[in-house]
Amino acid sequence: MLHVRCRPDTSEDAYRQVFDMLTGYSPVGQALPSAAALVEARGALPYFGCSSDQLAARIRLRAMALVGVDVHVGVASSWAVAAMASARPARNGIRLVVPDGEPAFLDQLPIEALHGIGPVQATRLRTFGLETIGALAATRP
Repeated sequence: MLHVRCRPDTSEDAYRQVFDMLTGYSPVGQALPSAAALVEARGALPYFGCSSDQLAARIRLRAMALVGVDVHVGVASSWAVAAMASARPARNGIRLVVPDGEPAFLDQLPIEALHGIGPVQATRLRTFGLETIGALAATRP
């Protein structure tokens, strides 16, 4: 799964161009608020003959070259982890989180990085000493 995140100041027209470009890589995509998109890339990998991080690099390069938009791409096995990864890209603008590496990536993130945890819930969880996603995951139900 790829989560493609445009800069917050990206115009609506430029975002639409980026999204249209993404449909050339996979017909299974979803536009998201705040200039982002999810792309199911499993079927595209054999077609393009590359790995998921190589596909992300192609997408990033084409978005910059054709549309003039610098995007960050998170690559993971689930949409939630891919979204968190795109918010924390490496220097090349891409964050690849392999399935075996998900705990190491998630454990250190602040509790509010978890989708669905807002400021009120984060404050409440912190009163129980739960500062990170890893601490929450280690807590008994």
